[in-house]
Amino acid sequence: MSDFLMTIAHHFSFSMSLCYGSVWLEQSNIPLVLNSAMLFEQRRRYQIQKQEVHRKENENYTQTTRHAIFETGQTKCSTSNKIKIDNKKESYITRKNNTYILQNITTTADILKPPLTCKYCNAKKFSHESQGFCCSNGEISLTINDTPEDLYDLFMCTTDESLEFKKYVRNYNNTFAFTSFGVKYDEKLCRRNKGIYTFRIQGQIYHYINELLPSNNIPSYLQLYFYDTEHEIKNRIQASSKLSSNIITRILNILQVNPYSTFFRLLKDISDLKNHKIHLRSDPGLDQRVYNIPSASQVAAILLDDDPSAEHKTGDIIVHSHFGFKHKVQYYFGCYDPLQYPLLFPHGDTSWHQSISRVNKKRGEAFCGGLHLVDPQEMNLAIELIQKETKVLDMKKRNTVSCCEYYCYKLQIRSTGKSILLHSGHLLQQYVIDMYVKLETQRLDYFRNRQDEIRAELYQGIIDSIECGETRASKIGRRIILPASFIGGPRDMRKRYMDAMSLVQTFGKPDIFLTITCNSNWNEIKQELQPHEEPQNRPDLVTRIFRAKLEELKDELFKKQIFGPIAAYVYVIEFQKRGLPHAHFLTILKPNSKIIAPEDFDRIVSSELPNINKNIHLHSTVVKHMIHGPCGDMNPANVCMKKNGKCKNHYPKAYSPETYIGNNSYPKYKRQNYGQKVKVRGHYLDNRWVIPYNPYLLAKFDCHMNVEICSTVKAVKYLYKYIYKGHDRIAFHINTDNDTNNVDEIENFQSARWISPPEAMWRIYGFTLNEMHLSVITLQLHLEDKQLITFRKSENVEKVINNNFSSRSMLTEYFHMNKTDKKARCLLYKQFPEHFVWSKRDKLWFPRKKHYAIGRVVTANPTEGERYYLRLLLNHIRGITSFEDLKIVNGVLTSSFRESALLHGLLKGDNNLTLCLQEASIYQMPYT
Repeated sequence: MSDFLMTIAHHFSFSMSLCYGSVWLEQSNIPLVLNSAMLFEQRRRYQIQKQEVHRKENENYTQTTRHAIFETGQTKCSTSNKIKIDNKKESYITRKNNTYILQNITTTADILKPPLTCKYCNAKKFSHESQGFCCSNGEISLTINDTPEDLYDLFMCTTDESLEFKKYVRNYNNTFAFTSFGVKYDEKLCRRNKGIYTFRIQGQIYHYINELLPSNNIPSYLQLYFYDTEHEIKNRIQASSKLSSNIITRILNILQVNPYSTFFRLLKDISDLKNHKIHLRSDPGLDQRVYNIPSASQVAAILLDDDPSAEHKTGDIIVHSHFGFKHKVQYYFGCYDPLQYPLLFPHGDTSWHQSISRVNKKRGEAFCGGLHLVDPQEMNLAIELIQKETKVLDMKKRNTVSCCEYYCYKLQIRSTGKSILLHSGHLLQQYVIDMYVKLETQRLDYFRNRQDEIRAELYQGIIDSIECGETRASKIGRRIILPASFIGGPRDMRKRYMDAMSLVQTFGKPDIFLTITCNSNWNEIKQELQPHEEPQNRPDLVTRIFRAKLEELKDELFKKQIFGPIAAYVYVIEFQKRGLPHAHFLTILKPNSKIIAPEDFDRIVSSELPNINKNIHLHSTVVKHMIHGPCGDMNPANVCMKKNGKCKNHYPKAYSPETYIGNNSYPKYKRQNYGQKVKVRGHYLDNRWVIPYNPYLLAKFDCHMNVEICSTVKAVKYLYKYIYKGHDRIAFHINTDNDTNNVDEIENFQSARWISPPEAMWRIYGFTLNEMHLSVITLQLHLEDKQLITFRKSENVEKVINNNFSSRSMLTEYFHMNKTDKKARCLLYKQFPEHFVWSKRDKLWFPRKKHYAIGRVVTANPTEGERYYLRLLLNHIRGITSFEDLKIVNGVLTSSFRESALLHGLLKGDNNLTLCLQEASIYQMPYT
């Protein structure tokens, strides 16, 4: 019935708009609400009106066409009126359809489509995962790590002993590990007495091998395998009172198959151990495409300290008995994983290294093609390994498996084999963080070592260096920075924030702010859990299901456009303190769909308890996910409480009989006092405690989903800064005796950021951390001969200067385009990306053939002088052909950009400074 009435209302409004141009439904005499007595009469009128609408549509189309062809003088007017009518028609139809969708609230939560199985590697693939997500369409083929039956039972059974083992699995692994695990972690989150267990780390992770003989007669790690073995169980238990002697004995028997355990136990038979050293191979050299268990002789050897005939390769680890220092196991060693995680790799399986071959699907064999695979044993220096890896990564068609691809493959769900990797509970949390830090370290090392070879310097600065007699490229340049190309770094987040603010300058303030948080009790997650497992111990499942749900939400927002046609949007993925992922969305609607009136707010957002008799599913979902607190006097220790004893989110809210626009960023939503209360966490709460939500989306996704209307422009800066604040991190600065004000951005980033298991899995799987629509092109801004150029350490700087290609920039080629292209002369510099595409390879502008983008000229401070005035001129003057051309005013060449700006009238009064301060206040981040 409601659909029929909505259709009637739409057709009457549309017919009135056709007849009277700008007359809308509220100006017509047709009532919006029709009672049952009028129904049959309105239905008859509706059929007549429908025929009339079609007739007038044809007449209007014919008249518009005639105007366009024969009445040239009024073509623009007629076309404009037609477009205006069509836009209003489209806007009203869209709003009507959206209203219908939003009112069609489901009574059960949506379920994702059943997972598929990869035909190449038998991995499960959840909704919206790409075809090559698990194994690159068969190009990656690795064996599944096998597990002894007794160890498999310890992990998978539900006996008391098995449950005890899984509760303290990290402790058991550490006491049998051959290397020590150096890391700073959040001890509060690792306690089971409050909240869920979460292993969350800050800074770097280090694996160390101790010397052979304990200095204080208390053995640890690998020393436990051969030192005082008569009391081995006692020595292992004394490291932690939580360990059981029965389980220790059981694990000792299991690890008899471990080649590292076998080797180290041989050391107890050597009487003069202090005169020996051990040689651990960084990579046993086994093919991981077929299952090969390494032997003790393949993983290590024992040598006399002064044996001149002993040979080893520099990439291997030499451990002495009495030198008194630890040996760091590098992340690119194949023994990195099995030495630290003997319970996950009881057979000593080799982990990732840089010479694992991909599969040639055409031949069914490993790629060769003349490529010399990287072997750590053949390198003389660690930096050579990194350089070789960099070369491999830069190839268009890589023939080796990358670190990310390796662990993405290993951390898949497969029904074949008896791998316990994904079922290792707390140990899995530690393992995935460790492996992500390995992946991140590899990428950061790439940037660090790239800066030793590639310098970026001002073009004029190189000239100045040559004039001083310096022609060596290695002596010119700046370092050390973490570039914006490192996803998730501070420069990357700030750049994205500035780009997002450019969307606001182009399209206006955002209309809707939406936050969705993962529900660890989603049915899709629970269905995949083993009987003994908890969601927090399956970060792989949590991230993959949340990502699938996120893609479903994007379909609702951007394809179905349930809130209206989207002009632009941004979203960012973040991770809570205990690891659950959540996403922040900011959407900007098209002009005809803007949410302005409070009545439109109520159509999208609700802040009241729903009627339990109408939709019990929606009611239970609101109670479960969308009730704040309680806090205040009911719970003074709640996380939202400030030192002054008030809630930072201002709960409980005040009652309100209707929605209205408040003084701050958000509206004051309708919260009626009709006496309904629900019991939440031991307290009875009413509408004042309800977090704003959209009923349609909340019922569909069954998770915490906060939806807010951005009613004023005050919300813009806070929201954009909030979603682009980046990693959780601490702020500090280390001063050294030889501090020369050089900042190592890479070290600062690594030392300060926190990582949780779901974030580690998200990054290993390569899921997108943020997205923006439309694209924003950052335009270079530099004075003449002051552009940044790149060159190699080995290059002669004079040749760099004489190479015209090196000196090209977006700005210089913009000048060149204005000389040769009539269309270009009509555009401002910041408008150029809307019509042209910049080719980084050719360093040229080409006409844009598809998609749409906006430009952003990098900012400049008034204290920068000429560069600031250059930017001012570029933002106001079209058709410029050179830097000198900018200084010409009425045929007269001025002496500076400032004088030119003054004569152009751009410096009248303090208007330019006011605009500059306004722009700076918009863009300025809170922590910079």
